[in-house]
Amino acid sequence: MKFLVEKNLIRVIAYGPLVFIPFVVILISSVVIYQNQQRYIHSIQEIERTYIETQKNIIISKIDSSIKLIGYQRSMTERMLKEKVKSRVDTAYSVAKNIYVQNKDTHTPQSIQKMITDSLRPLVWNGGESFIFILDYDGVFHLAPKYLRHLEGHSIINFKDSTKRNVIREEIALVKKSGGGYLWDTFTRPNYDPKLQFKQLVYVKKLGMYNWYIGSAEYLDTSIKEIEKNTLDIINNSTVGTSEYFFVIDHEGNFVLAGKNRDLIGKNVLQLRDSDGKYLIKEIIKSSGLKDAAWVSYKWKNPENGRIEQKHTYAKRVPNSNWIIGSGFYSEEVNRKIADKKMELTRINQKQLKNILLLSGIILFVSLIGSYSISNSIRRRFLNYSRMIETKNKELTALNYGLENIVKERTAELNEAYEKMEKIALTDTLTEIYNRYYFNSALQNEISRAKRYERFSLLMFDIDHFKVVNDTYGHNVGDIVLRMIAERVKSCLRESDIFARVGGEEFMIILPRTTLEMAKEVGERIRTTIEMHTFDGIGKITISLGLVTYRDDESFAEIVKRVDTALYKAKNNGRNNLNMQE
Repeated sequence: MKFLVEKNLIRVIAYGPLVFIPFVVILISSVVIYQNQQRYIHSIQEIERTYIETQKNIIISKIDSSIKLIGYQRSMTERMLKEKVKSRVDTAYSVAKNIYVQNKDTHTPQSIQKMITDSLRPLVWNGGESFIFILDYDGVFHLAPKYLRHLEGHSIINFKDSTKRNVIREEIALVKKSGGGYLWDTFTRPNYDPKLQFKQLVYVKKLGMYNWYIGSAEYLDTSIKEIEKNTLDIINNSTVGTSEYFFVIDHEGNFVLAGKNRDLIGKNVLQLRDSDGKYLIKEIIKSSGLKDAAWVSYKWKNPENGRIEQKHTYAKRVPNSNWIIGSGFYSEEVNRKIADKKMELTRINQKQLKNILLLSGIILFVSLIGSYSISNSIRRRFLNYSRMIETKNKELTALNYGLENIVKERTAELNEAYEKMEKIALTDTLTEIYNRYYFNSALQNEISRAKRYERFSLLMFDIDHFKVVNDTYGHNVGDIVLRMIAERVKSCLRESDIFARVGGEEFMIILPRTTLEMAKEVGERIRTTIEMHTFDGIGKITISLGLVTYRDDESFAEIVKRVDTALYKAKNNGRNNLNMQE
């Protein structure tokens, strides 16, 4: 009985390693493979999430900038209107004065007056709505517009506007007291019912002869429409030569701006549906009305490939108006733009998987040979199994220790490979500087640090007329220019500065512990370095820069919007300059 127990024990000892050691090797290999795959999946998901988030932030920033532009242009309405009306009157005043000076000694007052009125009569604007008029201090019309020509030679001193004001008397009093000035009133309009009056801005000026004063006016709604048209043209022209677009609709569903589809302007698209039957314009109006701004997703035909794809649109109401402005992107565009990153990560993952499987096979083969050798040795020394078991246990312990070391070494190698893979995910492959994903994380960290310790500055620049370089010399040359500019800029920065490519030709630089003046010096040094460099086969290239310094309690989105606005102003100022926002 004891012999049978010992025999079974020897069998267990002899054949146990043949099962146990391979099992442990396979188990460890499976865990390593699983962890590696999870890292790969996470990296892919993070790239997609980061790019989508970046696209959304870019669109939100541009929509907000457009809304600020609209608000700014509207705030300038009265000033622009005053400048326009005064300029007309000043020009007419100079003409009248010159005629008077040149003819006062040789012509009668009546003939001079006729020469003046004949010279100024053709000065009309806006289809005859705006014109030059002349009255005397008794309210007599000496120069009237075509639709009021019958009043010339007659006094209109008792004319009252729709608010019952004696506006002619007010004009005369203003001219006598101050020599001229502005008045808001209401007045009739050509091609409209004479009983109707419209708000207008009037500028009058004393002529200094014949008790005359000269003036002109413009209707407020005409000026507003002109400014709105100019603002929409600026917004629409900002996307020329790109795949981006803006649209503007009013609350009734009429297109005010339709991107590249100019034939849709003025058309009502309230009943427009996507491929699933969703009333997308109604949805955009409803969603933006609930929160002032919202993302709306729907299926729409992609004009680039003709396929129905998922589209994400951001729409926001324009304050103090019935406009809604928006823009968007297709999900498939995201997949196309990050395809190279995915392929690179997939290649690295496949290479790592092959290495893991090869290493596991080698370890498994070695363990089988070792286990088989040990088993044979145990069987040959059956009579001395007690002593031999102790010896072999020591050998097994040593072998297991060696295997553990091998696994640790290989695990360290895998971790190193993962770090390299992570570096690829954080680095722009073209310029070998940081990418937008790393920049977003670094900027958030810098904001958190600034709230506790020291402030920092943020530079944003892009390459002036870079599209011309690509169109003229090709994208290969454009890529070379991007790399060379990245190298030149790095030479101007400290090791602590964070330099990243965040778009096609857009770059961001985080300058820790840097005041606005210090950052300005850095920005000018960068701008000068690029301006002075001669690019082979191209010549000179310039950049435009925006600069801001972190404000207390400022969020990520707020500081990015400010620096983007600063860059926008730098471009509007003629490019090849730095715009600094306090």
